[in-house]
Amino acid sequence: MNPHLFHFSSQAYPPAQRFEVWRDEVNAIFQIGIEQALAPRFNYQLSTGYAGSILIGCGSWVGAGEPVAYGVRRPQQMIRRDGLDHLYLCLGLNHSLHGMAGRTPLQAGPSSIYVLDLARELDSQIIAGDTVILTLARDLLSPRIRAANLHGSLVQGPLGSLLGDYLRSLRRQLPLLRGEELVEVEQATLAMVTAALAPSAQSLAEAEGPINRTLLQRVRRFIEAHLRSAELSPQLICREVGISRAQLYRLFAEESGVVAYIQQCRLDRVRRILESPLGAHQRISALAFDHGFKSESHFSRVFRQAFGYSPRDARDRRPATLPAKAGAVSVEGPGSLLEVLDRLDTQARLRR
Repeated sequence: MNPHLFHFSSQAYPPAQRFEVWRDEVNAIFQIGIEQALAPRFNYQLSTGYAGSILIGCGSWVGAGEPVAYGVRRPQQMIRRDGLDHLYLCLGLNHSLHGMAGRTPLQAGPSSIYVLDLARELDSQIIAGDTVILTLARDLLSPRIRAANLHGSLVQGPLGSLLGDYLRSLRRQLPLLRGEELVEVEQATLAMVTAALAPSAQSLAEAEGPINRTLLQRVRRFIEAHLRSAELSPQLICREVGISRAQLYRLFAEESGVVAYIQQCRLDRVRRILESPLGAHQRISALAFDHGFKSESHFSRVFRQAFGYSPRDARDRRPATLPAKAGAVSVEGPGSLLEVLDRLDTQARLRR
């Protein structure tokens, strides 16, 4: 099945009503409030959808000015009423939270991942910002995690950093995922969360695939950002990304090796430059040296091997007209966030 997405934006409402409408939407999980003077500045949008039994939420601040602060509470009365027995895991991209998670002080700045137990009290203040949120039923997780006191904890360390990268990728891909892919997303997400919250030999083995894919994305981003650097090498990548040489080589085993991958990325970039309007003003030798090639003749030879024509031919080519990107799915969502969250309530009742 297709992802069941709900999209909400306060942008469509007059400024004086935006926070009130937002409060009506999210009151299913939290009680929220704001100073009257700040309410007209509030402007937020949210997309939510299920990957199996995991509720994924992606929030974005869309206000014209700096994000505003508002209070977020989950009192005992609400906990008793809804009976939710879920963990709420939030990556705040540029969002922050401080307050009390039960009796635990919680201070989570931008780029932090924090965990809330929806069966426990919360009294906090949030600076609105971009987020990725996972809401997971406790019984989806391992006994070790179910028994742990995670309320108000921060997910840190190398595995926490990898989980953050994974959640950023999930935020980008969620609108494009199809039904057959959602099962894999649920399994990969559970494996990543388990490895980050309670690392063990078994959980790390189960998360090996998602961890390696996330590491590979991180290395590719580093390579792309340093294609013009003469220092770009496996040694530099290992040092800056924080992985071993053996691990790096395993990641690129299907790419004919990391050195070959770097060369292909450089060739691809030079070709794009040559085939763009800027290419007419670029010396081929300068482009070659600027992208780490030791000589123009060597560059021309490997360029022809890669693409079947010379760099000069590339400069004479017109930019290709690319077809429209396929695969984006338009999904009919529910009428309100309350309908999405009702599924959480239903799950909670079934587990009682």
